[in-house]
Amino acid sequence: MTDNEKFHIRLSVIWWSALFVMLMWLMFVTANNKTIVIADGTYGEGAVQEGGSMGRAQKLGLESAGEANGIFLIPLEENTKPESVVVENRYMDKELRILIKGAHEDFYGGHTVQGDITSIQRAYWERQRNGVLLRIQMNAIYEYRTSMDGNILRVEVCDPHEIYRMLVVIDPAGGGPISANPGVADYRNQIAAGIMLEVGKRLPEQLDNSNIRLYFTRTADEDISPERRAALVEDVGADLFLYIDTAADEDTSQYGIRGYYNESYFIPGFGNVELADLVTRKVTLACGNRAIGLEPAGEESVLQNIRVPAAGIELGYMTNEQESALLSQSDYQERLAAGIAEALREVYTNYYEKME
Repeated sequence: MTDNEKFHIRLSVIWWSALFVMLMWLMFVTANNKTIVIADGTYGEGAVQEGGSMGRAQKLGLESAGEANGIFLIPLEENTKPESVVVENRYMDKELRILIKGAHEDFYGGHTVQGDITSIQRAYWERQRNGVLLRIQMNAIYEYRTSMDGNILRVEVCDPHEIYRMLVVIDPAGGGPISANPGVADYRNQIAAGIMLEVGKRLPEQLDNSNIRLYFTRTADEDISPERRAALVEDVGADLFLYIDTAADEDTSQYGIRGYYNESYFIPGFGNVELADLVTRKVTLACGNRAIGLEPAGEESVLQNIRVPAAGIELGYMTNEQESALLSQSDYQERLAAGIAEALREVYTNYYEKME
């Protein structure tokens, strides 16, 4: 073997050794600083499931430490794996929930959350059948970035506008228990409330734009007051509000899609009328139905309390047998959601993207 061949062999060995060391280092860093996916309380079917509590909630200690950088640290037991940590943002309750599977109940009795805790109002831990659940009550609605570094869960608290360019509150109509002596209208309204949830559930997957964040006033069959629906707009600093509903009429032959708006509050440039018109047109085209115009919202409408561009849309008549059957079909709900998503993308492209 020549000296030149020996040199190239030694060079190859050195190169591959260096590459191996670098790969091992990257694996170590990745394993010890892994991003934890945050489940959205929205339509997540409760990634952090309720009903598993096995004891009374205990107060979790809070300790201010370090600079005011919006980051707090949660201790984890040794050998806690990233896949054992489930984080969920319950924004309607202003609560961050963290389920640590396999954790022991006595651990958090002797450990505290440390760092910048100015955004935390109170915190609790409770034993669950499959581990320990941490419930951290925040002073506002936030988004979070979380990562696991060794035995520490790092939580960065972010203003929603720091992450997303356009924030939209979606308000599915209805919800809650029916009356003690329900009539036809009560059952019809309950079915319609379920349809609105199904349309809303399909919106995030239809809206393929990471700059737009959707917040839902209702994600389950629950009664949300008009005041709380409107409050979500203020709490998140929303840019748009959209109320989705169905219609009913004594004339059972009536069908089609209608938009409505708050006529008493005028927003120059792009406002209530423009939003109502755009959403109505896009939804009508997406589902192949007919538009039956725009109307001012009634005095009792939640739109009367919104001070950002806001609109409502009636997706069809529950009193029309054919249209009611359509509204209950999964593929039709997909098309309705696609139309709403297309309208939101156009709003972003034509108004918010140009402001960057």
